[in-house]
Amino acid sequence: MKRVVTLVSKEQAEVGHRFRVFSVPDECKSCRLFSVCLGRLTPGRSYKVVEVRPSMGQRCKITDSEMVPVVVEEAPIVGLLPLNKALEGVVVTYEDECAGCEGCPNDVVKKGEKVKVVKILGRKKCGNKEFAIVEFFVVSAPSHAVLDSSKTAQAPSRAPSSRRPLK
Repeated sequence: MKRVVTLVSKEQAEVGHRFRVFSVPDECKSCRLFSVCLGRLTPGRSYKVVEVRPSMGQRCKITDSEMVPVVVEEAPIVGLLPLNKALEGVVVTYEDECAGCEGCPNDVVKKGEKVKVVKILGRKKCGNKEFAIVEFFVVSAPSHAVLDSSKTAQAPSRAPSSRRPLK
């Protein structure tokens, strides 16, 4: 599990505390602490405090509360995946198959992202399809199957030239 150092309010700075980042206020983006605070977290994801570090007296410019450095781990996402993709330990591409279903993780995972299934919790029927309720982590950003050829450079070939050299 990926760990990251970030800042939370003094009240949240307790090992085991869980929180979810819903969005980042515009005021935060102009703060000098943004890159070590919310700038390290992903909106829509949940985190768990695993270590509290000594406070250095930083204050939040929105709440005026003391901010404490902590180490957090991303908590697993609970959502629906098709039964054929629900196997503990497997990494699959999220394809948004359950769009609109209650429990669908569309607000936290983007189509094309790679996810690793860590635990199967049960089953759920949505529409006329059967899904697995799973805990998973996002392990990589969406892959782009179709790349714009004008923006990609080709590496020089190591194969011998088929043309005869000019004399």
